[in-house]
Amino acid sequence: MNLCEFLREKRSEIIDDWVLQLSRTISDRYRERNLSELHQTVARAYDGNYSVICNHDWQPIEEFIVFITRMRLDRGFSLSEVQKAFGIFRIIMINHLPLVFQGEELCNALLSVNNSVDVTINRFSEYFQGKHEEEMQGFLESLEEKVEKRTEQLSNSENRYRTLIEDISDGYFVCRDHRLIFANRALGKMLGREPETLVGESYGSLFAGTEDQLSSVSNHEVYETEAVKVNGTKFPVEIKINWVRYNGLAAQAGVCRDITERMESVRKELEHERLAVIGRIATVFAHEIRNSLSSIKVNVRILQRKLDLAENDTRRMEIILRDIDKLDKLLQDTLFFSRPLEISPHWYDVNDLINKAIRRFDDLLAAAGILMQVELDEAVPELKVDSNSMDIVFDNLITNAIEALHESPDKRLTISTRFRLNTGADNGMIEIAVVDSGCGMREDELEQIFQPFFTTRKNGIGLGLSNVARVIEQHGGSIGVESKINRGTIFRVVLPWQKELK
Repeated sequence: MNLCEFLREKRSEIIDDWVLQLSRTISDRYRERNLSELHQTVARAYDGNYSVICNHDWQPIEEFIVFITRMRLDRGFSLSEVQKAFGIFRIIMINHLPLVFQGEELCNALLSVNNSVDVTINRFSEYFQGKHEEEMQGFLESLEEKVEKRTEQLSNSENRYRTLIEDISDGYFVCRDHRLIFANRALGKMLGREPETLVGESYGSLFAGTEDQLSSVSNHEVYETEAVKVNGTKFPVEIKINWVRYNGLAAQAGVCRDITERMESVRKELEHERLAVIGRIATVFAHEIRNSLSSIKVNVRILQRKLDLAENDTRRMEIILRDIDKLDKLLQDTLFFSRPLEISPHWYDVNDLINKAIRRFDDLLAAAGILMQVELDEAVPELKVDSNSMDIVFDNLITNAIEALHESPDKRLTISTRFRLNTGADNGMIEIAVVDSGCGMREDELEQIFQPFFTTRKNGIGLGLSNVARVIEQHGGSIGVESKINRGTIFRVVLPWQKELK
């Protein structure tokens, strides 16, 4: 019997022995393998070695090496485990061959088997190592690609985050060790600086006297302080602090909000409440004073009729009555200002309301030597207004014009109306203009002319034009003023007209 006959005859026995040894001695991975699958793999390895020894054909063993390498890489078997598996085959053959062969035949048989196993292990090791390196190279390339992709994603995410931070209107900053390491454009704009110049600045230099407070502030805490602009001016801000990780290290991120408008709103609200209290007090006083003035006026009129007064005394009585009327006008303005404005509109001829107002001032206009010009547009339609409120508008505008003309050499007062119908529509505008050639006003006075308690008159309290603006606004209209020093003033009232409302 030669070696090839031996290998054919003992094939099943040697394969079974090889499978048994592999499942017991190599590793847990071999023990966990399905025995049928392991038997097929061992049989393929055995047949490959037979082809090398008996036929000098390396093709079957080369194909087996490719197969087993792929399987080992997929399942995580190490190179040493495969080498040990072929080593077990060598030991099994050494145990079986002496039972059949002796002397020189045994040596030749052992040499053939040993050479086949050595070459197989070497070729497998080289191929396995090459494939392993390919796998590692592919893995590294894949890993590098994933890292690049993830880096790009993180960069895009950071860019989106920065874009979001840059787009918010509130100031945003990141602080570490009491110094800014990031600031957005809004914070730079708020402080009057480029955001890059804020990096490195101490927190206390940007937010007045709060560096110690930053150390003790808790997460999500909100507090108010003052921010410092580049020119040194301070303004109120609200800051919310959060602990975050920035570039892998702990830091404090802050949102800074300018609360100047809010503080101003609070101040105005407090001022409004104060004025409301004053208004309630003034209303009580005004009623009492007005009642007393009415009594005084009635009694002065009675005395005028009953007493035979000298000319000077008659003039003094007229002065008393005129001053009573002035005081009554002031009280009327005060009471009107202090009450909520409620209007009861009805349809009226605006031109007729203006004519009635002018007639109320006939004596005063004549006494002051004022040339009155009335230019009323006959096309002006009836308008739905509150007549009592509109009387206050016309009376105040005429009174202001008369006051402005007091020291003017050219005493002209013009009141005009004009109707503008919107093309192709059932609505339009009625414009009322009160024009005087008096002393005029400065630009700074024009900016405040409709504010309560602002006046350019010696004896005024600054409520007349404020009441006018309230009435016009309540009617859905607008009022504007143009003026030049020593050239006169124009008040323009515009009221909306709607045909379908009638």
